[in-house]
Amino acid sequence: MSVRETIQFFYDFDVPRYLEILRGEYKAEEHPNQPGSYLVYGCPFYEPKWLEDHVSILGFNKVPLSDLLIQAIAYHPELVPDEVVILWLIEQEVFLEVTVGELRKRHETR
Repeated sequence: MSVRETIQFFYDFDVPRYLEILRGEYKAEEHPNQPGSYLVYGCPFYEPKWLEDHVSILGFNKVPLSDLLIQAIAYHPELVPDEVVILWLIEQEVFLEVTVGELRKRHETR
C-alpha cells in the first residue's frame, strides 16, 4: 500500500526563507539520495513548489509528512498572513483544512 501525502498552502510565500527556517530551527537537511528533497526528523519531502494557486509539499517513500512543516508556518507570521488556507491531504482524503490564523490561535492557548 502506498501513502501519498501533500500539504498545500494557498499563498505564494518565500520558499527559500521557509527552507532556511526549517534547516535552522527544525534541523531539516537535504535528502542524501533524492536531489531536490529534504528530511525533517526522518520524514522526507520534496522541495515546496508553486503550482497554479498554491505552494505544494509532497511526501514520498510511504512516510508521513511531519507536522513541523506546518508549525514552521504558524510560528513565522512574516511568511504568510492569518487568512491563508492550509490543506493537508492523505491520498485523496482531507486530513486537515485550516487557516494559518486558526493554527496560531491554537498555539497561543497552549
